[in-house]
Amino acid sequence: IGEMYRRQNDSTKAESNYRSALNVASQTGNSRTEAYGWLGLGEIYRAQSRNREAEEALKNAHEIHSRIGNDLGTANALHGLGMVYRIQSRNREAEQCFKQAHESHSRIGNDMGTANALHSLGSILHAQSRYREAEKVSKKAHKIYSRIGNDLGNGNVLETLGSIYHAQSRYREAEEALKKAREIHSRIGNGMGTANALDGLGMIYRAQSRYREAEEALRKAHEIHSRIGHDTGSANALDGLGEIYRDQSRYREAEEALKKAHEIHCRISNEMGTASALDGLGSIYCAQSRYQEAEEAFRKAHEIYSRVGSQIGTANALNGLGEIYRAQSRYREAEEALKKAHEIHSRIGNDLCTAKALDALGSIYRAQSRYREAEEALKNAHEMNSRIGNDVGTANALQGLGQIYLTQSRYRELEETLKKAHEIHSRIRNDMGAASALHGLGRIYRAQSRYREAEEALCKAHEIHCLIGNDKGTANALHDLGEIYRAQARDREAEETFRKAHEIHSRIGNDIGTANALQGLGDIYRARLRYREAEEALKKAHGIHSRIGNSAGTVKALDGLGEIYCAQLRDREAEEALRKAHEIHSRIGNDMGTANALNGLGEIYRAQSRDREAEETFRKAHEIHSRIGNDIGTANALNGLGELYRAQSRDREAEEALITAHDIHSRIGNDMGTANALHGLGELYRTQSRNQEAEKCLTKAQHIYSLIPDDLGAGNSLQSLGMLFSERRQHEEAQSLFCQALSAYNRAGSSYSRAQTLPDLAQTYLIQGNFLEAEESLNEALIIGIQLNDERLQAAPLALLSLIFSSESNYSATLAAPLYAGAACERTGDDNILRGATLLYQGKAFLIHKKYREAEEAYSLAQNSLSLAGDARGEASALRSLGTLYTLQRRLELAANRFAQARSTSVAISDYDGELMALGCLMGAHLLQSKLAGLRSYCVEALKIYNRTQWSGSKISSAPLESGFTTS
Repeated sequence: IGEMYRRQNDSTKAESNYRSALNVASQTGNSRTEAYGWLGLGEIYRAQSRNREAEEALKNAHEIHSRIGNDLGTANALHGLGMVYRIQSRNREAEQCFKQAHESHSRIGNDMGTANALHSLGSILHAQSRYREAEKVSKKAHKIYSRIGNDLGNGNVLETLGSIYHAQSRYREAEEALKKAREIHSRIGNGMGTANALDGLGMIYRAQSRYREAEEALRKAHEIHSRIGHDTGSANALDGLGEIYRDQSRYREAEEALKKAHEIHCRISNEMGTASALDGLGSIYCAQSRYQEAEEAFRKAHEIYSRVGSQIGTANALNGLGEIYRAQSRYREAEEALKKAHEIHSRIGNDLCTAKALDALGSIYRAQSRYREAEEALKNAHEMNSRIGNDVGTANALQGLGQIYLTQSRYRELEETLKKAHEIHSRIRNDMGAASALHGLGRIYRAQSRYREAEEALCKAHEIHCLIGNDKGTANALHDLGEIYRAQARDREAEETFRKAHEIHSRIGNDIGTANALQGLGDIYRARLRYREAEEALKKAHGIHSRIGNSAGTVKALDGLGEIYCAQLRDREAEEALRKAHEIHSRIGNDMGTANALNGLGEIYRAQSRDREAEETFRKAHEIHSRIGNDIGTANALNGLGELYRAQSRDREAEEALITAHDIHSRIGNDMGTANALHGLGELYRTQSRNQEAEKCLTKAQHIYSLIPDDLGAGNSLQSLGMLFSERRQHEEAQSLFCQALSAYNRAGSSYSRAQTLPDLAQTYLIQGNFLEAEESLNEALIIGIQLNDERLQAAPLALLSLIFSSESNYSATLAAPLYAGAACERTGDDNILRGATLLYQGKAFLIHKKYREAEEAYSLAQNSLSLAGDARGEASALRSLGTLYTLQRRLELAANRFAQARSTSVAISDYDGELMALGCLMGAHLLQSKLAGLRSYCVEALKIYNRTQWSGSKISSAPLESGFTTS
């Protein structure tokens, strides 16, 4: 009766009847019945993962059967013990039991028992990745089952063979074996066997990214298991469906399926199944960056596996925890978890999972710039996977090695490994793997500026991901395509692809992908000088990364924000962002990130003429990049040092640094870096009047930029060549080069660079007497400066326009120039800010010609427009301009009043720069009135602000010169 209930999956009644049988047998001295009672209880406990009780019961059965000389019972008890040890990953003990059971069954001529023992032995060899031996004994079992006509055994052993082939990526043979198994089970009416075969087929299809077929097979399996009341099988099918949905980024469906599986396993007290469902849920939460929930799930799974004695389960849960910690840059914890997992897998002889743990450790070491350890781990993983015939693992290890080679700029080895990986994935029909390898190749080609090949590889990867329904892969391929378009200044296409990637990642709930797409959009907006949008996108990216605990993403967003602040001369904010980035990189042990942040800080210090700090940070960056073997970072640090030395006229050191940077970039095939170093050398030689060398370097740089293509770089080289020819008084050639540079900047969409180059072009026109062309160029430069609200860009065109205005023959142009600017501003939009800025410069134009009434009217109108627009900075500037005008007219009380108003306006918006400039003006006004007490008071206040903010003292002293006049 107990056996009947066990076959009906009613474990409670089965256990009750087995115990009753044991009591009766013990009282009556019926040892044989007692032994079979213990054997039945052992099977019940094993099915419930009550492994200690199962082991005890089966040992009792084995001891009694051996004592009474029942060889068949002894062999069956040994087989049951082997199954218990197998669940606990005690593979050596399991193997010994199955071999002893096989020997006993063979000795007594029990073909069925012999085949069953061989079948189980094949499974335990499979678990140890001993695939050849596993296949050999499983085929022997298959032969015996066929000879004795046992269809059930035949179907089961074919399922095992399918799993062995699957593990070796022999998908055709696996599919063939499992289809035969399904056909046999269907023919004999074995619903459970049919469903199990469908489960196996689902996993085969999943491995090949044949998701529709996989989903169909697992749905059928779930339906059969549910119909026949096999709860464990039903839950396992749901587990499989959850994995398929996760692969396709269908996270809601995946979570729903795995929660149902977890509920079933809990209800039937199947602890192994419960832990497996928690493992799956942890992976889904991790993919969605829900790290707290993921960690909780993996920890619960780890606790269950440890309690029931499943070593392989324990190690797999540790693998999951390691992945979560890695994603959060918690590298020490990740390494500790993965090392424990690796030790367990190695101890139980599970080569397949040992290799996976090595793969994961390689990723951890790479993230920490521990490249030697990373390479060693991945090479060991590659060797192990190759030895056991695991093609997928072999290809994955090659891709991991490729990531290391990419970081170290070892492009030849990188391309070779990824091509091998792609070949393996394609051969075994692993579409997901093939797309991943193509993705990697795309990144290599992008790093080498081989943009056509990069685009081709990524488009293929994108096509595969779309075909197999992998939304996450599709979005990631779009993201990298966006990076390629951005590198080629194809900004519209880049923006469009980043937006598509952002939409997909947002829809499937992938926070990291969403944030990365925002980062890409921020970079595009920054390149297009759309700083508000750039800052908004990067702040959103920073917020997401911070919320989910992704330190690497957080610092990347901080790096981007630092660059935006640098471009806007918001040096304090830039420095703060990069210091935070540097602190995070240092804390999580990311040497490369630390060095890159130092490079960024070096650029800020260099721009601020903080030369000692700049040199120190560039040297530190250079030391780190050199130590970790990152050639591209080493060369970039040398480039920074070279530019710094050039600005300090330390020409020998500058030349040495730039030549070394050039050599490194050339050696590793980094065209962009090579061109940048050549450009720096060209500028150095130009300042030394080594004109032939300068021309040669700049021409080479321009040629490389054109081939990449990088329009911005090409424009910069053409502009430098224009300056070189202008200095050699070859004005026609210079004019042509400046025009070519402007065309390149137009293609690159860089209005900032156009504004910098237009005054140079205007000077060539002036030298040749072409005043109208000069005025047109200067007016365009002035308009861009006004639109970008950049005083530096406005200074040069204003100075040159004043030269034109001072000529009697061009007096009519004197008034036309500022009015032209105003008209242009109206064309770009009737905007109060632009009108106010234009009126300010009209006021300056009138001031140049001592037309004070007109100047006062223009400045007053400017103040009104800027006030209406809510532009307090601009309003304060207009008030300071009025104060300067009144100072020139010796209306000193009125001047002091306007400067005080300007100061109050700046204070209201916490504009320290504006406040200090107003204080400087007030000092000048009080000095002219000999009001020394007031002068002293304002000086003290200015110094307090300076000490509090470390604001540049040069701005205080130059403040009274704001409109181009001294007050002395």
